[in-house]
Amino acid sequence: MLLSDGTELVFRLREHARAKRVRIVVSHRAGMVVTIPRGFDRSRIPAILEQKRAWIDEALRRYPMKPAPYQPPERIVLQAIGEEWTVQYEAGDPKRVTLTRRGDHLLHVAGALDRPEVVRHVLGRWLVIKARRHLAPWLHRVAGEMGFSVNRVTARVQRTLWGSCSSRNAISLNARLLLIPPDLVRYVFIHELMHLRHRNHSREFWQDVAVHVPDHREKRIELKRRWNALEI
Repeated sequence: MLLSDGTELVFRLREHARAKRVRIVVSHRAGMVVTIPRGFDRSRIPAILEQKRAWIDEALRRYPMKPAPYQPPERIVLQAIGEEWTVQYEAGDPKRVTLTRRGDHLLHVAGALDRPEVVRHVLGRWLVIKARRHLAPWLHRVAGEMGFSVNRVTARVQRTLWGSCSSRNAISLNARLLLIPPDLVRYVFIHELMHLRHRNHSREFWQDVAVHVPDHREKRIELKRRWNALEI
């Protein structure tokens, strides 16, 4: 779309059933994403973006629209569970990428290293396996402490959310939670568990969260600060 001064603004539009307001996010990886509530009048979007013009300009300076080339990591720090892994790379089969564990906290990635997105996918799949092994039991323990019962816990690499709670009492966790400190992970758990009681972000929801995490505002700020820096 074109802004009032003729500048072309490129963004991805998402409609989300749980969104309560228009939300604008800019990141290296996804560019600019505008999330709107279901049924929102899309003709209002240009005016909203005009109002946010100064903020958008600053965000785009910090996070250029074109994502930076992916650089496979030489080490992966799983702060949530106190593990650090070294990653070694070896060129090989041009048609695939494989990941194997060698020794204590050592990962060996071999194959088509000239296909960075495939390497990213393989590392992401490893992170999901670790998340299912560690985050799911951890969440169930926290749920038990708080008197909640969760029907199902899943984990995957997500691009926009730390976690989500469905109407069927199933919680989906972002595997990238393994990359942040335990206190922030616990806050995300409590946040999603409270959605079993409150299906919104009402005043009552935040009051119940505050009982268990008095500094939840600070933790939310820290989570936002860390989001764009978390890559594997």
